[in-house]
Amino acid sequence: MRMGRVTTGLIMLAVMLVLWCVQGAPLRIALMLFTCLAVWEMYNALSVKGMRPRRWVGVTYAVLALPVYLMGGAVLLTPLTTVFCVLGLAVVLFRGEADFEAAVGTLFPIFYPGLMFTMLYPIQDLGNPLLSSLALGLTFLLPSVADVCAYEVGSRWGKHKMAPKLSPKKTMEGALAGMGGALLTSILLPLVFMLLSRWVEAFKPFAGTIPALWKFIPMGILAGFASIMGDLAASMVKRYCGIKDFGTLLPGHGGIMDRLDSVLFNGVVVFTFFLMVL
Repeated sequence: MRMGRVTTGLIMLAVMLVLWCVQGAPLRIALMLFTCLAVWEMYNALSVKGMRPRRWVGVTYAVLALPVYLMGGAVLLTPLTTVFCVLGLAVVLFRGEADFEAAVGTLFPIFYPGLMFTMLYPIQDLGNPLLSSLALGLTFLLPSVADVCAYEVGSRWGKHKMAPKLSPKKTMEGALAGMGGALLTSILLPLVFMLLSRWVEAFKPFAGTIPALWKFIPMGILAGFASIMGDLAASMVKRYCGIKDFGTLLPGHGGIMDRLDSVLFNGVVVFTFFLMVL
């Protein structure tokens, strides 16, 4: 089981590194596929709880979000989300039943993980290739480092439970280690990209565009906290629905939502940070 988990983790890491380097259409298409799979997994979880969601509403939203973004930018994602929320309610209401759970079950995956995944689309369009590559690196690498630090410290020295009813294995010691790892990554990765802007020809025209390192400190703290909250939010849904994992697509890890839950929350922090500092 452990070997399967490690093997899956290494394959996922290799895939993410390739997508990070290539970016463009391959990364956008991969994100769209991840969004569809994650939304479907969330609908499966809510169905186990007996909510009877209208799955096609959220899945259609996940498919259309990318072409809508490419046609009109991030400004069109909010109207798109609103339209599908109205559509989701209408589909439930037309049945003529007071099925509030079906309405909630249909709409919830549109926001989480649907809308939060769409926030990852604009990250590779920030300013210039140097900044977008840095932002993508922070989005995907930072929560991974936080997760590893939290697990290693928490499993060895964790004594104080953080949220035993949501995730019994998570400890305050692990959470602090995770935030420390996120903070360290948020400083070291921009430093590496500053050096790359001096050595790599493709990045040299954009040297000096990376914000001062001290500005990444509050972002690292917030991103570390957001990663923990993303993990706990997924645990809350799983506890509520009575399931262990969102899926079985990734051996040893569960589903897409089990692997990218903290990335979704972290991506919002990173995107907001770069919008503010730029």
